[in-house]
Amino acid sequence: MGRTARTLLAGGPHLVAVLPALVTALVAADRMPAEVGTRFGFDGTVVSSMPHAALVTTIVVLGVVLPAVFGAIGGRSAAARVSSYDTARFFGLVSWATAGVLGTVLYAATAANVDVATAADAHLPADRLLIAVGVAVVAGTVGYLVTPSLPPAPDEAAGVPLVVGATERVSWSRRVESRMSLALGAVMVVAGLVTGWLAGWLAGALLLVVGLAVLLFGSSALVTVDRRGLVVALGAVGRPRLRVPVEDIASVTTGEVSPAQFGGWGYRLVPGGSGVVLRGGPALIVTRRSGRRFTVTVDDAQTAAGLLAGLPHEAA
Repeated sequence: MGRTARTLLAGGPHLVAVLPALVTALVAADRMPAEVGTRFGFDGTVVSSMPHAALVTTIVVLGVVLPAVFGAIGGRSAAARVSSYDTARFFGLVSWATAGVLGTVLYAATAANVDVATAADAHLPADRLLIAVGVAVVAGTVGYLVTPSLPPAPDEAAGVPLVVGATERVSWSRRVESRMSLALGAVMVVAGLVTGWLAGWLAGALLLVVGLAVLLFGSSALVTVDRRGLVVALGAVGRPRLRVPVEDIASVTTGEVSPAQFGGWGYRLVPGGSGVVLRGGPALIVTRRSGRRFTVTVDDAQTAAGLLAGLPHEAA
């Protein structure tokens, strides 16, 4: 399957998912109040609202941004193997399931505002969430089945092992930064401040906390290799730290990695593997004795791989 077809397969469901809500909001506009309920509590009552025009705008934005983002990720070319599982089909499952749950919730929330006098009269039963989960399960299963496997590029050798003497001390380190995470964190902080100012600080708190967390913990990492193995210290404060002890390393390779393989940037988990992916490009890929792979994108990955490849012989 070509890249264009993979892009449509990953992004198309999100375009389809927002259509029921968009059509309802436009066709039934004269039957909906000027201010519509958009957030509902577990008892089904309205928690917050927005103007009808803002609702339509939000749905349109989601219908543009989500297909573009998921399509770009799903349309990636073959890259290095970062997991013992098929990450392409796993992403197909995630993409379609996300579209299913979002589309169902959007439509249910929009339809709840039809034929009511005010936003406060809208009601969204809790069982709609169960329906959304069911739709997500079905859609995710379909997405997994229809998404073709994407064979990974061949692993690149770790290079010549840098054998370390018994009395020698070695240390290699590089810092990697993510412009995307910096931008995302900054945008979320600003959005949280604006939301807090306009709609109350309770509404903006979540955006503020997530944005600050991205800036502090998800925008950079210090990658270190020494006699103990591999350590990746996240964020400006160097916490948390992810470790792969030298005795747990089965093999080391390098390769070109894309954030698409992990569904985005930052610390990510995929079936059969995990990674710190702050940008696309060269990456150090460590296979643990369990078969799981740990990936970190970093410059000069060949040197780090060569050093790690030599360390197990000293530890044995």
